[in-house]
Amino acid sequence: MPLNVDECRRILDLAKVDGALVFTDSNRIYLTGYASTQAAIAITKEGAFYFTDKRYLSEAGERISSDYTIGEGSIEQACKLLKRCARVGVEMEMPHNTYHRALGYMHKPGTVFGAVKDISGVLCKMRSVKSAYEIECIKNAQAITDAAFTEILPFIKEGVTETQLAARLEYIIKSKGAGLAFDTIMAFGENGAKPHAHHSDRELKEGDLVTMDFGARWNGYCSDMTRTVAYKSIDGRKAEAYNTVLQANIRGISALHAGVIGAEVQADIQKFFSDCGMDKNFTHSLGHGVGIDIHEEPYYNAEPLRAGQVITVEPGVYFDGSFGIRIEDMVKITQDGVDNLTKSDKSLIIIK
Repeated sequence: MPLNVDECRRILDLAKVDGALVFTDSNRIYLTGYASTQAAIAITKEGAFYFTDKRYLSEAGERISSDYTIGEGSIEQACKLLKRCARVGVEMEMPHNTYHRALGYMHKPGTVFGAVKDISGVLCKMRSVKSAYEIECIKNAQAITDAAFTEILPFIKEGVTETQLAARLEYIIKSKGAGLAFDTIMAFGENGAKPHAHHSDRELKEGDLVTMDFGARWNGYCSDMTRTVAYKSIDGRKAEAYNTVLQANIRGISALHAGVIGAEVQADIQKFFSDCGMDKNFTHSLGHGVGIDIHEEPYYNAEPLRAGQVITVEPGVYFDGSFGIRIEDMVKITQDGVDNLTKSDKSLIIIK
């Protein structure tokens, strides 16, 4: 379940503050499991207080734990509760004008005087290790994503456009009761050489590779998966590149476990591509954390990975003007390895 009030108070202890203002959508979902517009949360040693406008009061009362005190209002009312706190934690991701309004409501001089402290890092670290409830939400999102992949394959036909196929895929996801985790990437042929291509009216033809990067959102939590399939035929160069990316994906997953340094895994995969003569074609990170946001901690950096974190493994190679291939799985880190949450086939599929 989302955080109860005692768990919310951990933020105060970890950040060494007397009160906290939580305003951004993602962190409000993390704390309460619910998001409404124009809402704010105040956390003090006395409790946690959720303020929203009257359009959401009834639903908030149904969706948020009874541990919280729910009232009509927004950031102004939350800040007034925090005026008496000597040091208040805020998220520096909030809009600049909102931050300055909050300082005025709280009668605080700002971070330069030490009365206000950034708690963004504390919240990021807390969110990076997923609870059982969060893992279940992510698994449900990924199960819908896996099902959508299976269901989209029969619609891959000559003449369909990237935009049409992306729309069909998004419809399938939404028809299963989920939202979209992000805008679908659908790239045919030479467009696959752009890692984050925007879909277009490019029509599918024989010999194209089709790269699909997509995900569902379930109860506020995201999934993320990429698969590349061939249409009708595939030449030797593309098949060799596909096998190389698949081996990199498997190699990356096998290297992950609690305590491993992400940057070292990234470097190993970079060397693998270099040994295969494709080092210049692997142009991005091996992956990123997934949760409420589609990109969040952990990353493949100098910090050791922790059990309970969810991260993607998405090696890819890109040949400008020709084709691209990416294979992405989403895994949960365990003490001894990973739990691969992505169940879709990743062997080379040739659509006939």
